[in-house]
Amino acid sequence: FNEFFIYAGRGFGKNTILSLASFELTTENHKVKNYNIDIVATSEDQAKTSFNDIHAMLDANKAFMKSRYSWSKTEIRNKKNGSRIRYRTSNPKTKDGGRPGAVGFDEIHAFEKYEAFNVHTTGLGKVPFPRRFYLTTDGYERGSVLDDVKDRAKMVLRGELENSKLFPFVCKLDSDDEVKNPKKWEKSNPMLRYNSDLLSQVEQEYETALITPSLMIEFMTKRMNCPTEDLATAVATWENILATNQDIPDLERMNCIGAVDYARVRDFCGVGLLFKVGEKRYWIHHTFIPESALIVQKFNFDIEAALKQGLCSIVKGETIEPETVVEWFEMQAKKYRIQRVCMDDYKYQYMKPALLAGGFEPWIVRNGKVTHTKVLPLVDSLFAKNNIVYGNDMMMRWYTWNTYLDRDSKGNVSFEKIDPEKRKNDGFMALIHALTQDGELKTVRKLRRKPRSYSY
Repeated sequence: FNEFFIYAGRGFGKNTILSLASFELTTENHKVKNYNIDIVATSEDQAKTSFNDIHAMLDANKAFMKSRYSWSKTEIRNKKNGSRIRYRTSNPKTKDGGRPGAVGFDEIHAFEKYEAFNVHTTGLGKVPFPRRFYLTTDGYERGSVLDDVKDRAKMVLRGELENSKLFPFVCKLDSDDEVKNPKKWEKSNPMLRYNSDLLSQVEQEYETALITPSLMIEFMTKRMNCPTEDLATAVATWENILATNQDIPDLERMNCIGAVDYARVRDFCGVGLLFKVGEKRYWIHHTFIPESALIVQKFNFDIEAALKQGLCSIVKGETIEPETVVEWFEMQAKKYRIQRVCMDDYKYQYMKPALLAGGFEPWIVRNGKVTHTKVLPLVDSLFAKNNIVYGNDMMMRWYTWNTYLDRDSKGNVSFEKIDPEKRKNDGFMALIHALTQDGELKTVRKLRRKPRSYSY
């Protein structure tokens, strides 16, 4: 094995494992010179945790260790073989790969995308026996580096990757219901059997979480390794969002509803087409991004990957012009019958002339709680029954995950963006606009093998 995935609940002692492994690999027992180890996290405090453990051990054994090691606040070095340990943060702009022998990622759940992750591993392989360590509890970012490693670990444990060099040590509850039985808790943290103080702390947190839903989310995610969304605010569970990855059939010449959404013309612009076949709703999406938006903003999303998959386009200049959007609908109109193009009042005034010139009917959707509350039962049903289909659209999954329900005291809701700075939800809001017109779409019970021809 050259990759080690240690996935266990908070309090297990993951940092101790990394500290012991890191120190051992710098000793003469390893028999590799200049075997450097980088301990990486998204924050300096987290990155220093295992480093400080080793530093404290050296301080406690100074008389014996000072002839073998030198250590400072930033580096620990074996004097004889040149191996060293240091901590690093995950800023990709200020780091290069170097020549590490091993890299330890502490709390990998915090790595939202691969840019900050890959920069620390590009140098692996320049010295013998390269290794990677992934230590983590679960977290709140879905579709992240952690989810990819978890999927790979499951495949290894199922015997699907026979030649994999990943060692998965996975501790979690098998179902959310098991949290009700404290005897099951050690599935997520085997140390609970041996550490009475830790067990008492976990018991106290559980009792508090029973009467505070937001704390139960934290307890399930961090203590039990069962990431749990707040179903009072989440648009859909991550499992149901993943279930949108179904094949999209040939929809050529079918009726559909178009939609547009953006926060500002200088920002992302999501467009799409909604189709209805039986109980299924198919959503074909695209996003336009002004090149200037990528200069002034940073997003927790792999835009390069989305570009390669054709899910978005970079538009030169600072704004998205109406003609750019209309050109996309004109291309789609060669294949599909677009009944109307929906948007809210603000976009309507900007888009109307170009849409009319392109032969489309612009349609105002009243934005806000009244409209969103009416469409919410349909949204809930489509996700719960896995009847909303995006195809393999990573950008729409991101958009959906970035959206929450803001509920007022009367029970009315509106779809809102979780983080206006790093997250976008324009594609999802365009979908909501289209779903308000779901009743205008005639239900097709099944698709014809050979669609009839239509005149446009």
